[in-house]
Amino acid sequence: MPNKVKRWLFKQFQDNFIIYFIITIIFAIGIIIGAITIKVLNSEQKKGIITFLNSFFKTMDGNSFENLSIFKQSIIDNFKTIGLIWLTGIIVIGLPIIPVTILFRGFALGFTVGFLVNEYGVQGFMFSILGIMPQNLFIIPGIISVSSIGMAFSINSIKNRKLRIRNNNLRLNIVNYSILILFFSAIILIGCLIEAYIAPIFLRLLSEHLK
Repeated sequence: MPNKVKRWLFKQFQDNFIIYFIITIIFAIGIIIGAITIKVLNSEQKKGIITFLNSFFKTMDGNSFENLSIFKQSIIDNFKTIGLIWLTGIIVIGLPIIPVTILFRGFALGFTVGFLVNEYGVQGFMFSILGIMPQNLFIIPGIISVSSIGMAFSINSIKNRKLRIRNNNLRLNIVNYSILILFFSAIILIGCLIEAYIAPIFLRLLSEHLK
């Protein structure tokens, strides 16, 4: 059974390699734009963000992380994106919406890491490595995969419409599409768990080391 799943996933990746590549490039462009954007912030905007981050660091110092709250928020943030991609993929408007969504996700990550490193130097870099990277080792591949699957489904649906091909297996295709989305959603869920229960441990250790 595991071998069949591996072959199925590999075939899906192989068939849609170009889409995976394009989505990855769009995500990378989003990261670059996010990192560059910090250069155009004025002093008031920077001050507001720094005030917010300093209050977060104080929370970290006080060991008052609420793991369950972080987990819930992470699920809400990530599964909103998954739900949007799943739905727009089915109703064929995912072609323009999914790339914009993935660009925004990349922008948010690039801006966050860029700002931390730019304003806090080594401490910001360490915060990014310990507090942001662990969960994103799962979340980023998961989001890229979900986005690629949604794009592929939209493209195939448009092709069938243009060629006037009647898809008698539409229900089966939607089921297979949904199963793939659920599989990668499970990977993203692992990232949410890491963000809520493991990353805070690293951040506490960092906070103690920097005192």
